Amino acid sequence: MQRVVKRKNKIQIINIVLIIFIIIFIFSSYKVFIWVKSDRKLKKMEEGLYKKVVSVKPTMNLTDTETQESVGSIEVDFKKLKEINKDVIGWIKIYDTYINYPIMKGKTDEYYLRKDIYGDYNYSGSIFVYSNVNEEFEDENTLIYGHNMKNDRMFANLQKIYTGELGKNIDVEIYTENSEKIYRVFSVYVCKPDSKITKNSFTEEEKKKYIDDALSKSKINFNQDINYSNNMITLVTCGNSNKERIVVHAIEK
Repeated sequence: MQRVVKRKNKIQIINIVLIIFIIIFIFSSYKVFIWVKSDRKLKKMEEGLYKKVVSVKPTMNLTDTETQESVGSIEVDFKKLKEINKDVIGWIKIYDTYINYPIMKGKTDEYYLRKDIYGDYNYSGSIFVYSNVNEEFEDENTLIYGHNMKNDRMFANLQKIYTGELGKNIDVEIYTENSEKIYRVFSVYVCKPDSKITKNSFTEEEKKKYIDDALSKSKINFNQDINYSNNMITLVTCGNSNKERIVVHAIEK
């Protein structure tokens, strides 16, 4: 009798383990399906949207070592973008990366965390700012968020800044309906999610302290001249896990 009970217990344990494995397999398969679907949607958006709204400005008198893309700037058709979605407030581009996206401002801070420019669910989400920012990037510090995707899309290429792959002279271009701004990267580091990086307005003393703190934490010495009175942008994405964030600070040139 005791053997029968033990055998039943073993069978029950095996069944429970099998059920757990099946649940894990189904959940993992679903995540892969969602990721593949989102990846396809993102690539389709990149191919279709960019052709419609982005063009490269012609630049004359290039030197032998310069290329159109390395010295040129782009034109963004915000009229067409606004027809797609009125929540578009800008466009961000960093050369030698995949970072070349519209910037969204939603009704809430996390509205575009899992939505694309068309308002559809997408695991990749969008590049977005908080709902209270100035739409012309006139805040002293505008924070811009994006996912770190395994296919190198969205803000994944911020890792190239962190590893030094892009060198020490990195410009971030921000386009709005009414302006074109260029920011020079001066700091990059990894921090915890609860780190106090979200401040967007300062006293003169607070701003100097914020910038000096960013400089002291930077993994790379960019050796840039800092005009403390200029506005900044701060780019944020996940690191290798949800327990850390890659942070890139850049100041307007």
